[in-house]
Amino acid sequence: MRALILLAHPEPRSFNAHLAAQAAEQLRHDHSQVDVVDLYAEGFDPLEAAWHHPRRLQPERFDAQPEQRHSAELEHLPAVVQRHLHLLWAADLVILQFPLWWFTAPAVLKGWLDRVMVYGPMYNSHQRHEHGVMQGKRALLSVTTGSSARACAVDGREGDTRLLLWPLMYSLRYVGFEVMEPFVVHGVRSGLPADRVQAHGAALAAATSDYRERLARWQQWPTVPFNDGEDFEEGGGLRAEATAHSPFIRHRDAG
Repeated sequence: MRALILLAHPEPRSFNAHLAAQAAEQLRHDHSQVDVVDLYAEGFDPLEAAWHHPRRLQPERFDAQPEQRHSAELEHLPAVVQRHLHLLWAADLVILQFPLWWFTAPAVLKGWLDRVMVYGPMYNSHQRHEHGVMQGKRALLSVTTGSSARACAVDGREGDTRLLLWPLMYSLRYVGFEVMEPFVVHGVRSGLPADRVQAHGAALAAATSDYRERLARWQQWPTVPFNDGEDFEEGGGLRAEATAHSPFIRHRDAG
């Protein structure tokens, strides 16, 4: 088994970096080959733009999708993108490790999706969703929040964290991944009062231990349900008899 861990946090001593290291250690302990990519450490450029594609299909204007496919067909994708593609294709398990910033993932991770989920090699009109090129592989979001679990609940002040993560999970599903239920550690922040530091550290240690135990059985980790093609009508609308798995894709009369 081979795993890819993608870390998106600017501080190498952060709890996110710690979780990435712990995941790598656990998976290697279980005889897996593990690749760890630290997006900040390698200076990954999150901007998809014309300068990444010097051998242009349409020099007069930049359209990301056809230019990505053109570069891929010419075997002229940027070296860093090609390297990340090879890591994705080789992996059985992909873990995205990041903090929740402004109710979403850090910009570098969104940019990674923009640039590495290359149109053509990673998806096309015939290879998407349950027919995507990553089918048979699993992906996991390992996420930290600064707020408490109560505040990040469905009725919490910060909003439902799992729902906030749904677009990113759906992006992974779009290219074919079987997406595991996200692992979320709440209350990860600096500046705690002195009388709470010890309790905070104990909670994070317990979360780390739980994470390692669950990764040791990652094949049994619950997965997120998504609607497949048969659940939709010709025009793209959800069939009346189909189950709605998320408020993002729901029946019109559901409100």
